[in-house]
Amino acid sequence: MIEPHRKTTEQKDSQAQNQLRVITNQATVIAQDQTTYVGGPHYGKTSFVKAVYDATGQAVDPAKVQVDLTNVDWDQPADYRINLQYTNPGKTVSATAHLHIFALDGRDITIHAGEPIPDKTAFIKRLVDPGHMANATQNVKIKFDDGEPNIMADNSYGLMLTYTVNGVTAGAHQVLHILENMVNVNTANQTTYVNGPRTNPDRFVQHLYDADGNAIDIEKAIVDMSKVNWQKAGRYPVTVRYTDHGKNVFVTAYENIFSLSAHNQIIVAGDGDPIPARYVADAKDQYNRDRSRWTAMSYDDPTANHKLPGTYNVTLSFEVNGSTATVHPTLQVLPEILRPQGSADNLTIHMQSQSARENTSATSQAAGVRHGLRHMTTGSRVANNAAKEAEKKTRGFWARLFGRK
Repeated sequence: MIEPHRKTTEQKDSQAQNQLRVITNQATVIAQDQTTYVGGPHYGKTSFVKAVYDATGQAVDPAKVQVDLTNVDWDQPADYRINLQYTNPGKTVSATAHLHIFALDGRDITIHAGEPIPDKTAFIKRLVDPGHMANATQNVKIKFDDGEPNIMADNSYGLMLTYTVNGVTAGAHQVLHILENMVNVNTANQTTYVNGPRTNPDRFVQHLYDADGNAIDIEKAIVDMSKVNWQKAGRYPVTVRYTDHGKNVFVTAYENIFSLSAHNQIIVAGDGDPIPARYVADAKDQYNRDRSRWTAMSYDDPTANHKLPGTYNVTLSFEVNGSTATVHPTLQVLPEILRPQGSADNLTIHMQSQSARENTSATSQAAGVRHGLRHMTTGSRVANNAAKEAEKKTRGFWARLFGRK
């Protein structure tokens, strides 16, 4: 027989043993962000897992976390979202990490001796730091391998560019090449004459070379002719200048200007043919030296004869350094009847002078004769007085000679 009190106690113990205990699932995954650069390390999946715990709160292997890197382009600077997921029986947990990729690329620079060392920005080919571009360039550091270089031609100097983000540093090793600056200009002196053609500036430049020694258009040179006085014989400096890659070249050439002007001549038939120097009013070279005896004279008409009365055109020339100035005076040959009594031989009567670009008209020649004959040899006073008397007696002849009515 079972005792009622005992039966009741056994039923309570059985109920207590069959109770369900609910424990909190402590499965957790904690993400961590990463930073790298184009060309830098590629992080594995576990790098984005800071910690992972199972349902009981015990740490487990990070490799059990699923990490999705399918959207990451390691060659493209950007901020990427990385999804993490961990499943423990009965529970799935997730987290998000961030991958920051930036880029620093450099380039070698070549300059010529004499140029300043380029700023660091010249060596930066690409700098991309998503979300931090405002002061990115300022934060790039540059350091030469052997300290600040002493620039010398035909040398190369290594340097390192560095840029740091979130404790991660990207570097780019570059080279500064120094070339010899071969800028050069070859000049040539020029020669012309007063009232002659003015030299084109390009004539002073024979060859022009850039910093690399390549021949270039001579018109790129700057020619300064401001000191040339085209109206006066002299030797004038002309500066030719060209600048390339920090090197200035100044070369001085010279404009040589000489002068030539002439007198018309009057003689009596039978007198000697005037030498060229007798026609010269002024003949100076670029050093302002008298060169009257360097002139050459020829008749424009091959039938001209200083023994026959008439008016003959004469070409007087003066050559310096291959440049020739010419003037065209006239020779008036008078008949013997007009020779002043008591005059000496070789009567020469000077008329109005002319420069290399002027011609004296027949009218001015006649006026010169009417206003006085000047004898240039011994006994000139007697000859001139006699000439005046002869002029009065032969006024009609003069009128016919010069075509006046």
